[in-house]
Amino acid sequence: MSDISLEEAQEVHNQCIIIDGHNDTPVEHVARGERPMDLGKRDPAYHMDIPRMHEGGFDAGFFIIGNGPTANVRVTLEQTLASVEQYPDDLVVVTSTADVHKAHESGMIGVILTIEGAGRWLEGELDILGLYHRLGIRCIGITHGEGGDEPEMLQGTKSPFGPCEPSDREREHREAKGLTDFGKAFLKESNRRGIVTDLAHINDKAFYEVLELSSLPVTMTHTAVFTRCNHWRCLTDDQLKALAQAGGVMGVAFVPSFIHPEGATVDHLAEHIAYVAELVGIEHVAVGSDYDGMGRKTPIVEDVSKLVLLTQSMLKVGLSKEDIKKVWGRNFLRLLENTIDRN
Repeated sequence: MSDISLEEAQEVHNQCIIIDGHNDTPVEHVARGERPMDLGKRDPAYHMDIPRMHEGGFDAGFFIIGNGPTANVRVTLEQTLASVEQYPDDLVVVTSTADVHKAHESGMIGVILTIEGAGRWLEGELDILGLYHRLGIRCIGITHGEGGDEPEMLQGTKSPFGPCEPSDREREHREAKGLTDFGKAFLKESNRRGIVTDLAHINDKAFYEVLELSSLPVTMTHTAVFTRCNHWRCLTDDQLKALAQAGGVMGVAFVPSFIHPEGATVDHLAEHIAYVAELVGIEHVAVGSDYDGMGRKTPIVEDVSKLVLLTQSMLKVGLSKEDIKKVWGRNFLRLLENTIDRN
């Protein structure tokens, strides 16, 4: 790796549109019982807040307002929208890529309202999906790991979690139950409305089924490379190739256990990004930090104000300035252009 100063990295970082694929900060505030939510207060108990987002050059993020049982979607959505109203000079809800560009150009932060694990909050009714779209939600995940035969489930079996072996992945692909009938109907309706489909936490069978059935490109917002770290939440080479062939984008997470079995560093994180770029092309890899969504773990990039450290490591592993611009924002912008802008 070459030596790159922080000053050199900051110069490149400042030229990027920064879009983060996964931020759990809203649901975590609600889960901790903090009413009202105040994103404007610098708070070291969290990985993100408005002051530190500005410091890190953060332009937009997929903000989770529901993820299975952690926090009520309706409560979190109301609290998040109230925060946008409370800080109108800092926050703007994103319903098109024009809103992302507006945020970047005006020094604001774009909020892409996202549900992770939709089943519980759709209650088996596609009309509720339409309601969420009317309320500004533009990204919905198939699952937060849940699955089963219940009418509201989108995949037929739960997703495993934790370390695993390649043979485990092969068996899961064969034996897992993929999309339910409701899951297939959900995907069709999401495509019609131009909602981004997130495959994070999905089981391996349903992963391939979504790619086969979706008329729009999809994303796995916070994941990593299985070849570099054998974990259920990481994508195998075959999955990376299939996602890229479908025009999708994966976001590399800052979760240590996804990146390296022990002692994960920012350089390891950049190596995952470089691996995807080499395997399937730089156009298919982005960043999905999972800030405030990893329990007591310390993120590899400690908080959002320090994002330039990843830019520094990407330069060290040999990625060009144009490559880094794609990783930080252009790839997710392309995904949004081909999904939410089409509605």
